[in-house]
Amino acid sequence: MTSLFGKLGFNFDTNRFGDAQYLSPQAQAFLNTAPLRIDPWMQSDIANGNIMMTNYYKNPLGNVCNTLISNTNSIVIFANTVAFDFAQANANGLFESANTLLIELQQFKSHTDNLSGLTVMTSNTDTIPSLDTATTIGNQLLRILSTTDKIQNTTPMLGSMTSLYVSTELNSNNTIIASDFITLNNAVSLSNGNCYLSAAQVDTINNHVNVLRDFVNLRRTSDWQFFSNATLIVTDTMKLTSFNAIGNTQNNLIYSLIGTDRLKTDLAQSANITANTANT
Repeated sequence: MTSLFGKLGFNFDTNRFGDAQYLSPQAQAFLNTAPLRIDPWMQSDIANGNIMMTNYYKNPLGNVCNTLISNTNSIVIFANTVAFDFAQANANGLFESANTLLIELQQFKSHTDNLSGLTVMTSNTDTIPSLDTATTIGNQLLRILSTTDKIQNTTPMLGSMTSLYVSTELNSNNTIIASDFITLNNAVSLSNGNCYLSAAQVDTINNHVNVLRDFVNLRRTSDWQFFSNATLIVTDTMKLTSFNAIGNTQNNLIYSLIGTDRLKTDLAQSANITANTANT
């Protein structure tokens, strides 16, 4: 089995540490009775280094997102470079709409990469969900909502991940967007190279673009909003449930110096609930 210690490049005589090199019997016993679970394949991957999450996770929407981005970009280029004989103003609007959709699709792809575990986020972790943060906050939220709302399903965890469950809608829209680009290409005049689609035809394509833009934006921002709200609920709950474990010193401080009248009243109510529960 591959050695991880050998990867450290240690090159010092441990005898120079003297007695400091030895663990206490208690520490050794703890290491032997409660070892970390590191399976052989994990040890091998760690030893080889350069851990890439793409070896372990995949974005289930990655392919359709990439295809949508490509098809949308083709429409952007077409609307920006080809003249329209009968609908130039409408084509200008299509260019703007398709360009906005392109940005939204790229953001949606990044969002689903985060949710799939492909990326390890190091910033905005309290406002933008990732696989790790959404499941961690979701598990805490589940315990809270089970107590307050009797909710005992996976919504608290998956509420930040709805974007992963829209493959049907994305594939349907991809078929439409791909067909729209074919329509544009087939309407190029052989005589002057201009597009001869009518204003109504261009507006139909523009409507398809806007429908998809609104859909991916709604799913991404809804996931973000759910996660932000969930994080706030978990944080606020942790603040207030800390009053359930007040020590004598803190209790004295609250009642003699720092506690508001409201807090004292609330703690008295909690004490009554505890007493009544004990008596039932």
